[in-house]
Amino acid sequence: MPFLQTISIDAAEASAHADALTRLREDALQAVVIRNVLTPAECASIVADLAVNRQGFPTTSFPAPFRSHFYGMNLNLAEPDLRAYFDMAPGFTRSLGELMAPWGGFETRILALLSRLDGGRPYGPPALHDGRTYMATTLRSHHEGGYIPPHFDNEQKNRPSYRHLESVVEGDIFSFVLTLSKAERGGMLEVFDAKAEAWSGRFQNRDRAREKPDLARFARHAFDVEAGTIVLLRSGRFLHQVTPVEGARLRWTACSFMARSRTGDAVHCWG
Repeated sequence: MPFLQTISIDAAEASAHADALTRLREDALQAVVIRNVLTPAECASIVADLAVNRQGFPTTSFPAPFRSHFYGMNLNLAEPDLRAYFDMAPGFTRSLGELMAPWGGFETRILALLSRLDGGRPYGPPALHDGRTYMATTLRSHHEGGYIPPHFDNEQKNRPSYRHLESVVEGDIFSFVLTLSKAERGGMLEVFDAKAEAWSGRFQNRDRAREKPDLARFARHAFDVEAGTIVLLRSGRFLHQVTPVEGARLRWTACSFMARSRTGDAVHCWG
């Protein structure tokens, strides 16, 4: 039996799979692939806008070796007081709305689709007590040589920037990646048969960390998907990476992290 139990569906069939994300959180599935979330023409238009930042997104960067940048801010890289993050959030949300308005809106095309796969449970960004709202996603551009090293998303909960979020979510983090443009080669989401409970401490990016295990020891599955496709993954539990981008074409994606609300009646999403 494959270590990564995966189903692949068409976006138009979502209502027929209303328990898919419940099954994912319960570990009956480990990945869900959703095809035709956006059309090739929609993706091409979105990427053309992103390439020149037509909507004026605020921009941040991955650490320099990763050769990648964000529109928006990754909560993992935010300062613990989150002041810069929440100062940036309204502008990012406006730009995302303008980007997606011709295509039905991010909430309708993406978040509502996830809701249909989760029995109607609403998906959206949480807010602080004073009403300031998290960014629902980030848009990511990986340049030639860009990559993301092997990691488990549950490790994020240990970061000081997650102090508030940890008080409103429960359970494992899972995530989606919406491909907007593929790299010419490489740039694939690769998942390993290594679970957090056994291996998390060996892959954390710490100073003077022990030597990390050889990835060759683990079975792996690479998602090589077309533009307009979402991959949902139990990324908190399974070791995963983005392989180096090869060629001049940028790999553009939208990526959100998610976890069930402590009340159990919603799923919170953030960038």
